[in-house]
Amino acid sequence: MPAHKTRLFAVIYTPYYRLQCARQKRLHALPEAVTACNQLELSIENSMVESSVSLSVKVEEDKPAALLDAEGTRIIEVNPVAAAAGIEIGVTTSLALARTSELQLFASATELEHQQQSALLQLCYRYSPYLENTAAGVCTLDLQGRKSDNQEWWARELLAQWRSFGFIAQVGIGPNPEVAWQAAKIANPFLQVTAASSLLQSLPLESLNPSPYLFDILRNWGIRTLGALTRLPREEIGQRLGLEGLSLWDRAAGKSKNVLKQTQPPETFIETVDLEHRLETLEPLLFLLRRFLERLSLRIAAVYRLIAEIRLTLALEDGEKIVRNLQIPAPTREVEALFRIASQYLDTVQTSAPIVGFELEAIPSNPGQNQFDLFQSGLKDPNRFFQTLARLAALLGNEQIGIPEKLNTHKPDSVRLRMPTFDWSGTDQAEHKPLRIGVPLRRYRPALPVEVQLNKEKPIWICGQTVTGQVRIAQGPWRTSGNWWNADRWDTQEWDVELEDGALYRLAFNTGRWVIVGVYD
Repeated sequence: MPAHKTRLFAVIYTPYYRLQCARQKRLHALPEAVTACNQLELSIENSMVESSVSLSVKVEEDKPAALLDAEGTRIIEVNPVAAAAGIEIGVTTSLALARTSELQLFASATELEHQQQSALLQLCYRYSPYLENTAAGVCTLDLQGRKSDNQEWWARELLAQWRSFGFIAQVGIGPNPEVAWQAAKIANPFLQVTAASSLLQSLPLESLNPSPYLFDILRNWGIRTLGALTRLPREEIGQRLGLEGLSLWDRAAGKSKNVLKQTQPPETFIETVDLEHRLETLEPLLFLLRRFLERLSLRIAAVYRLIAEIRLTLALEDGEKIVRNLQIPAPTREVEALFRIASQYLDTVQTSAPIVGFELEAIPSNPGQNQFDLFQSGLKDPNRFFQTLARLAALLGNEQIGIPEKLNTHKPDSVRLRMPTFDWSGTDQAEHKPLRIGVPLRRYRPALPVEVQLNKEKPIWICGQTVTGQVRIAQGPWRTSGNWWNADRWDTQEWDVELEDGALYRLAFNTGRWVIVGVYD
């Protein structure tokens, strides 16, 4: 008979998650902290992540910190350094400061908490599609389909990726979600246990978060740990404490049968920061841009997508918002290519007030499938080509760069220049259009002014700076007009003329003057 496969679950647990989010917001909001962080480097190579300790993590470990409630009067979360100093959850701010003068107080960053929770789910999706959004800073993974041995390498890789976002976390693995979560709480930073592990039995009763009523009863019985609870008969616990007591006993014994409430990671990829001090120089903003791009690229790679568009939002001190969508010619996750495109735009931005907020959103797309035929070639680096076009547009103007496109009007020579769309779908719309046959007309831009002599309202002589001669054959006129109800109305008559030297030209009479609009090749 085939051996029974043990089912495993993993939990990534971020202790004092809300406090870590608040610290991270403070770090990004201070330009001097950004400048200090500029010396730190993160490298992710060959699925083995090596990250230098970020400034936010270093400060987390060094000094006591606490999170304030909405009123700013009580402590609702502390880090281990503050807990070691005797600061407990629920104490007033004044009492906490009396315990240690080095205590750092932070306000909640609710919006950032939601954004980073989405990032956590997206990072976890790379390792298992079966996820549960368990709690703030906590994600549970069902590891079905993965080998039961050698779980540590991917868990440490996930921790390193999450650490590159500025978070300290722990991973626990067990035969059910409850055991995995309890293992994550005591992991350092990785721990894989079974339901009968003595480590779990030594955990305090508070780790299961029982109701205050049930917790008081068990404390009066002298129950302090999970092992002490499981040594009591399960049936008698049920008779005295009811269903809640039975559930608590099963969880303490590692026999919980709760199923995961599976969820899909969100499809939004946003990084944002509200600056405490206004920015008047580009360097801090470029650092935030690169850091955000690294995060977004990592998040999008985890869900097997590419970045097709970047949306930049700059919040100014006077309340104005500058929003710009930057399309990526060839969707990619390469940070260097994305940074070149975005930073080039920021180099040209002129704001009416200092910048006090910055938001970066990545619009994902599925990896494209493109196969050229034997005689068709594509751009070697479409994103670099787009960058070159953007530089030319900055020098000459957006209306002077692009591909000619005929406007939907009968007005002669009505074209505009549009930027390439970089459609890599492989479909060619032009192959369904009828083939044009005839002599091509090469237009002059601008048209060449000339003097024309008429005989019976037909041109017989042309005199200009570059074209002069007697007209041998003249065909026309072809009259067109439009927009007579607007100020930009037009009324044109055109002639095709052949000079004595055999050259063919297109003449036009408009607004009281003659011009040569083009020559036939």
